[in-house]
Amino acid sequence: MQNYRLATDENGSPFVLNSKWSIDFGYITEEMNLPPAPIRIAEGLSGPKGYGLKHIIEGHSKEITGSGYKSVYEFMEDVAGNFTEIKEGRDGSYLLEKGDAYHNTLYVALSREGDYWKVISGGIFRIRYSKNKKIIHSASEVRTSSPAEDELLPFEDKS
Repeated sequence: MQNYRLATDENGSPFVLNSKWSIDFGYITEEMNLPPAPIRIAEGLSGPKGYGLKHIIEGHSKEITGSGYKSVYEFMEDVAGNFTEIKEGRDGSYLLEKGDAYHNTLYVALSREGDYWKVISGGIFRIRYSKNKKIIHSASEVRTSSPAEDELLPFEDKS
């Protein structure tokens, strides 16, 4: 059995588990014009130079829960698994966006090793916020499962 709580990001921060007890919240595939890899969220750091879960909770939890999400976790899982656009951000980051009247957004960047997309920040923003950003990928549906969707997680029992 693998202990996912021991899995950490490039800074040593533990990854957050999704509702299926996996560290992979979604996937960026080759068809999306970026390096294919899973999307992962670390506990991270709070503050102005923070990232990950702590940064999102500290800076954006009120707007997220005020828009109808039950929690920041629900928001992160929804956007990472159901984004419909990827736009170019700043300094090598990208915006995963989902929404109509407002964009539910996660900022991601490729990890140093290139083996996962790390969530830097996220929130709910007006459409004009990213209106002039270059579109990298746009689709009505995004694949939310892994290529090995039918495989069991390491700790699941088939019986």
